[in-house]
Amino acid sequence: MPDRRVVIAHCDPAIGKSFVVLLGLKGLAAQHVRSVDALTLLIEGWHPQALMIDTRLATGMQSGFVHKLSDDPSHTGTLRLAMSNFLPEDQVSVLQEAGQDGHCRRPRAMWRVLEVLGDFFAPNGALLN
Repeated sequence: MPDRRVVIAHCDPAIGKSFVVLLGLKGLAAQHVRSVDALTLLIEGWHPQALMIDTRLATGMQSGFVHKLSDDPSHTGTLRLAMSNFLPEDQVSVLQEAGQDGHCRRPRAMWRVLEVLGDFFAPNGALLN
């Protein structure tokens, strides 16, 4: 079975590390980064199939990062899932225009995010465990 790699790019290390542990228990290889620069390096070196990106990371000078990634043919098929806090409220249409494939807002049960990843990695939604 091919390696299923997920990167969690999130400002909060507790959230990022929690996702890494949970995804590991579900049979996915996961890594956490806290900056767009670290994410860029990891994408190029590790080639993940799914990215979970804190919307706070893709603002300001880095606002075009996700759009650039979605336009790059070498990243076709990479799932880009935006993660945001409940405030300020991110507009889903703006996130889609920026190149995000999906969105989850906090508070969101982690098992719901696992369902999204399960649907992405396996047609029947089943992860390894």
